[in-house]
Amino acid sequence: MSRPPLRRALLPALLFWATLALLHWLWPHARWLAPAAQMWLAYSAAWFTLNWRWWPVAVPLAAALGAAAGTLLLPGIELAQWQAPLALWRPWLPGFAFALLLHLPLRWWRWREEQAIALRLARTEQTAAMAELSRQVSLTELKALQAQVEPHFLFNSLASLQQLIRSQPATVERFLGELHDYLRLALPSLREPTSTLAQEFELARAYLTVMATRLGERLRFGLQAQPECQDCRLPPMMLLTLVENAVRHGIEPKPQGGRIELEARREGDRFVLEVRDDGVGLQAAAASPTQDQGLGLANLRDRLAGLYGGSARLIIQQRPTGGVSARIELPWEATRNP
Repeated sequence: MSRPPLRRALLPALLFWATLALLHWLWPHARWLAPAAQMWLAYSAAWFTLNWRWWPVAVPLAAALGAAAGTLLLPGIELAQWQAPLALWRPWLPGFAFALLLHLPLRWWRWREEQAIALRLARTEQTAAMAELSRQVSLTELKALQAQVEPHFLFNSLASLQQLIRSQPATVERFLGELHDYLRLALPSLREPTSTLAQEFELARAYLTVMATRLGERLRFGLQAQPECQDCRLPPMMLLTLVENAVRHGIEPKPQGGRIELEARREGDRFVLEVRDDGVGLQAAAASPTQDQGLGLANLRDRLAGLYGGSARLIIQQRPTGGVSARIELPWEATRNP
C-alpha cells in the first residue's frame, strides 16, 4: 500500500498551526492550547504510518514520538528534564492515547476488510482456475473418447459393408447413405464443447439406423423426449456412449436381438436422460467381458464429475424385465445455462 503523500497533509498542517497561533495570540494564557498541539502532533505522526506494511508497530511508535515532541510545547517542561525521559511519560501519555484511540480501531477494521477482500479474490481466482482445469480435462477426455469410438465403429462398419457387398448388394447404397449421415453429424460434434438434446438425439438416431442395417431385425429402437427438453445443453457424445454400450453389450450378444429405448424428461429440478435395453443384462455381460467393456462408462463418469461435480449422477442397473437401464441425472438449471 502506498504512503499518504506529504502534500495532502501540508494544507491541514498549515491551517492548524495558523489557527493555533491565532488562538494563542487571542488567549495567551489559555492552558488547553498546548495539549491540543501535542495531540495534533501525535495524531499526525501516526497518520503517516497507517499504510505502512508494519503498521501495528509503526503506528504506536509514531504516536509516541509525536506525543513526546509535543511535550516541548507544554508549560513547565524544560529541556533539562529530557535527560531523564522516563520522567516525562505522564505529560505525553494523553497525546499518545488520543492518537491510538483514533487510529488503531479504524485501521484494524480496514485491515480486516482488506483481508476479507483478498480472501474472496483468491477464492474467485481458485474457482476460475479449477473451472478452466475441468474444462481442459473434459476436452482431453472427449478427445480420448473420440479416439476410442471412431476406430471401433468405422472398422465394424467397413466390415459390415464388405459383408453386404457380398450378400446384399441392394442394401449397400442405403448403408453408405446412413453411414454418411452419421459421420456428418458425429465429426463436428466432437469438436464442440457443448451440444443440445436435439442434436444428440439426431446423432443417436443416425447411429442406431446404421446399426439396425447391420443387425437387421435384431435391433429395434425408439426415441422420446419432452418438448421442453429439446434445447437442454449436454456434453457431446454423452448419450451416444450409453447407446453404443447398450448395442454392443446388450443387444449384439443376444441371438434374437432386442429393443433400445431413449427417453429424456424433466423430474422436478433434475434433467433425466435414460437409455433402456432388453438385452442380455449385466450378469451376462460381466460373464463374458470384452477388452474395452466399461471404459466408455468410466470416461463418462469422469466427465460428469469434472463438469458438474457431485450434482450429476450416472446410474446403471439391471431391469426387472431383463436388460439394463442407464440413467443420467443432471441439474435442470445447468442444462439451461451452459
